[in-house]
Amino acid sequence: MITPHIIAMSETIRKPRRAMNLQMGTVQMATELHLTGGLRAPMQGDKLWSLGPVLDGRTVRQLSPKPIQHVAGLAAGIGGTLFGGDEMTGMETPLLSRVWTPLDGPGSGKPQAADKWGAIAGNAADAGAADYAELAGHIAFSLKAAGIRLRDASDHHHYQLMAALAEGKASGNRFTNIPVSDMQLAFHSVLSELASARDYLAKTLAMGLGAPPRIDAFARLKDWLDAASRAHLRASPIVSDMLTAYDPANLDPWLHELTEYRNLFLHRQPLGRRGAGWLQYEERSHDGLTIPVVTMPLADDDLFAPGADALLRFVGLYRKMTDLLDRGADAAPHPSTFPHIVAE
Repeated sequence: MITPHIIAMSETIRKPRRAMNLQMGTVQMATELHLTGGLRAPMQGDKLWSLGPVLDGRTVRQLSPKPIQHVAGLAAGIGGTLFGGDEMTGMETPLLSRVWTPLDGPGSGKPQAADKWGAIAGNAADAGAADYAELAGHIAFSLKAAGIRLRDASDHHHYQLMAALAEGKASGNRFTNIPVSDMQLAFHSVLSELASARDYLAKTLAMGLGAPPRIDAFARLKDWLDAASRAHLRASPIVSDMLTAYDPANLDPWLHELTEYRNLFLHRQPLGRRGAGWLQYEERSHDGLTIPVVTMPLADDDLFAPGADALLRFVGLYRKMTDLLDRGADAAPHPSTFPHIVAE
């Protein structure tokens, strides 16, 4: 979403671009929030959301519409999280269009980190910095792709939850089926894209530090900075954040954990061969409500989060990477302001 204050800022940076021959019409649309566990909250009325499914005895219902903060609180109360929203249009046609807004959900008004990097790519290109523009575009693509793959995993959680309810599964039931592989493949893509975004960011930082062209990934940047003669460069903005997050001795070594998950599942043992090979149906209680969920537990001997829900775990890593890239966009040598579109 391009908010008015962003448009006003962009006017001082980039010339307006004119959109010709715009057509207007009426389409069917729906908006809903995604929560871990397979839960959804369709929008009902003005920025009110109806969480479901919930259980009334054995009857499946939706809650009455509530503000987004209330829905997020319910998710947190059962150990889950709200992590995005979907705006779907073209529902009257065979071709559905979906616009995914990660983390804050639609209508937040906050520019997304992926959109910021897309704007940086355009501004860098306008400034003649073609190499930087290309990398910024890659960052935008990979972060957006990771978010969409989390949405895809959420879709499969929702399908599995509704199927479990239709089958009358008992709380605590563990099960698997053929579509579980779709979840696993979505998580593979999430980890792969997040690691790509990590390396693209590292390359932009390396360019700013004057590193040679061969320093094109985070591992190579780290090795290059290990030289005593370049120790002072480790304190550079964003560089220090990445190095700290990669240090296993740090209190929150999330970048190290992301890297290890990616290397494990993509190079040594696919997800499902080591944990996350089955689902669990549970009925959780909070504030007088019974809320059913489906989770995909990681292995009991997982190095970082034994038995944790895979979706919740990878949403957390996505959130960390998004925060890093958001700060990286603010520190980039080119502005993250958007073009001013004028329709005629």
